[in-house]
Amino acid sequence: MLKKNILLKPYKKVSPWRKIALSMWRNQEEASFYGWIDLDATGILATIERFRSEGKSMSPTTIAAKAAAVAISQYPKVNGLIRLGRIYERENVDIFLQVAPDNSGDNLTGMVIRQCDQKSLDEISEEIQERVAKIKSGQKDDFMKSTKMLAALPTILVGWIIALISFINYTLNIWSPLLQSPRDAFGSAMVTSVGMLGLKHGIAPLIPSNRCPIIIAVGKLEEKAVVKNGEIVIQPVLPITGTFDHRLVDGVGASHLLKALKKYVEEPY
Repeated sequence: MLKKNILLKPYKKVSPWRKIALSMWRNQEEASFYGWIDLDATGILATIERFRSEGKSMSPTTIAAKAAAVAISQYPKVNGLIRLGRIYERENVDIFLQVAPDNSGDNLTGMVIRQCDQKSLDEISEEIQERVAKIKSGQKDDFMKSTKMLAALPTILVGWIIALISFINYTLNIWSPLLQSPRDAFGSAMVTSVGMLGLKHGIAPLIPSNRCPIIIAVGKLEEKAVVKNGEIVIQPVLPITGTFDHRLVDGVGASHLLKALKKYVEEPY
């Protein structure tokens, strides 16, 4: 049974610069650019405390995922996909989050929060917790079938198979259960936590096969000395790093994204 992998609509008013960008850079690796920002985490800590007082859990990464979804929905031009030399805009804002099924560090999987911009923090947190529990218990993992298939193949063939699946899923925009992977498996943006590894900040690479144009890396939340109104004060800070596909996201687009992300992270409620 064949279906569309992603719901897409034509990208309106492609500027001359965008056409130049499409012709200059052949793939995400060539077109990658990076940006980072330290965000006031006072609102994050207040939100985490509010959830804790209600007997619930909340993490900075969950808040960052919601913030990324809100930012993308406010500047939908970055919510795109390049196929057959043209840009298409996604109809939904879906956010991919990585999950470690065990503590070995060798295995990674993930989940996509569909229409993340339209869900509340409570709904996103509950969905993440339920799905993480199922993944770790082995009940449900959207990537289990595909990882088992790739594990059984010789390493020399893995790259070819991934490239073929990427061509079918994204270039042709076709999905079938026979491919043994979820539809639009990586969404509009990927959000990953390097802070959980103890890293203050990190820069994540774009992955060419999944055509995801944005990766947000959430660093370690900690107190830092910052300058406010000409005075040095101590405040909680969350470092955020973004990796962008320059063919879809330029400096103006990244600026819009970071401003919207900053506004949400500093005042989640």
